[in-house]
This record gives sequence, C-alpha cells and structure tokens, in this order.
Amino acid sequence: MAEKHYKAAMSLRSLRTSGVAAVAAIACFAGVCAVAGARPHPAPTPSPSPTPVADPAITKIVRQQFVAWQAGTINRSLYAAGVQSKLTPDKIDDVSRKLGLLGALTDATYVGPLLSADMPPDAHGYIYQMQCQEGSVYLWMIVDAQGKIATIYFKDKLTTEEVEVPATAAPSPTP
Repeated sequence: MAEKHYKAAMSLRSLRTSGVAAVAAIACFAGVCAVAGARPHPAPTPSPSPTPVADPAITKIVRQQFVAWQAGTINRSLYAAGVQSKLTPDKIDDVSRKLGLLGALTDATYVGPLLSADMPPDAHGYIYQMQCQEGSVYLWMIVDAQGKIATIYFKDKLTTEEVEVPATAAPSPTP
C-alpha cells in the first residue's frame, strides 16, 4: 500500500521567515553582482586646461577692427608703418566683401596668444574667434611695442604648420 505524504500547512510565522529570507537572498545576490561589476576606483578626471584670459583693451580693439574691416573703413593710423603699403583699396574692399557675408558680429572669443618665431620680442600676438550671425572666422593680430597693429589676418579655420622630420632623425638600418 502506498503511503501518502502530506505536507503540514505552513504557519504564518514560517511564511514570514521564509519570505524575509528570500528577499534577503535576492538583495545579497544583487549586491554581489553590483560590486562584481563595479570599478574598484572611479575613472580619473583629466585636469582642466587653464582658460586663456583676454585683455579687455585688446578685445575692444579686435572687435573695433573686425567691424571696421567688415565695413571697409579702417583707421590707417592704428597700423604700423610696415603694414601701410599692404592696406590697398583693393585689399580692403576684398576683405570687406568676404567678412560682410558673415553678417553682424555677435561675439569675440579669445582663443589664446599667437606665437611666431619671426615676431619681434616686444610684440604680442592674439588669436580670436569672431562669431557672426552667418558663421565665424578667426582673427590673428600682432601688436608691436608702440601699440600699432603690425599684422592682421582673417582665417576660416585654425591650422598648424606641418613639421618635417629631418632625414637624420630616421633610425639607421641594422646591418
């Protein structure tokens, strides 16, 4: 004769205990999984580059010169003697026409200093991004020791010079 096995009804207390144990087991398992997937240390944060600080007087000159070049009415007395011959009416008209396509100036952002090997030691160079309604352009300007504009360029993008590796820098073939 087969023997019948009956489970005794669980008491309310045993249900509560087994439910708490199940929740604790799930929480513990989830905690182990979370810890196993976590990094032991947070990812390093790169140190921020210092933001270049603009000279307010230079920024004012840059803004004035940009608007003057857009309008085609530059003040020649602000330019160094060596630049005067390059400020031809055709050059001014050509630059004015191209800068005028950008629309009204909305902001000028100092990018950083302009450094050049052929720049006199007492001169200072500046690079600004000129934001306009229809686009932006970079203004590169060098001011000489007398405070005159020795160089001014308008470029559509920042570029770097190509560096050529001298032939002697190449490793010699092994015999």
